[in-house]
Amino acid sequence: MGAQKDDLRRGRSPAAGGPSASSPIEPPQLRTARRQDSVGLAGLLGELGYRSSPEQAAERIERIEGDPATLLIVAEVEGELAGFIALHVQNLVERDEPGCAVAGLVVGERFRRHGIGELLMEAVEKEARKRGGKHLVLNTAHRRSDAHSFYEALGYEHSGRRYAKKL
Repeated sequence: MGAQKDDLRRGRSPAAGGPSASSPIEPPQLRTARRQDSVGLAGLLGELGYRSSPEQAAERIERIEGDPATLLIVAEVEGELAGFIALHVQNLVERDEPGCAVAGLVVGERFRRHGIGELLMEAVEKEARKRGGKHLVLNTAHRRSDAHSFYEALGYEHSGRRYAKKL
């Protein structure tokens, strides 16, 4: 697994065992999201199946900026939004330490297999530890086998089910 993580960091596809098929990119810059990211954020959300307008994305960014329990980090490559990740921290009844959850992770299709997802996950893990978290959880759709493999390569374990109900 160590070699696989090293390959991800170097922009290599672990499945192919060599350089990524896509062209090399500049190293991403990670930063907190801002309202001006709304067009890029809306596009990334659409890639995951969550159609959003830039206006909706801008409103969400503003809400998150005003919520100290949530952090939205973006990865920017050559002036373009390449991905984002959100961390949500909450007080729990069942644990002494805060509960930390990845509330969303998307890397744009053309930026995948360059280590950006891993960098975003590392940034959130670091922030979760800083906020007192001992565990980090996330949800992923059953159909996203590529995401499952990614999370497992980072040391995450399948630990249960999620149920949802539209209100």
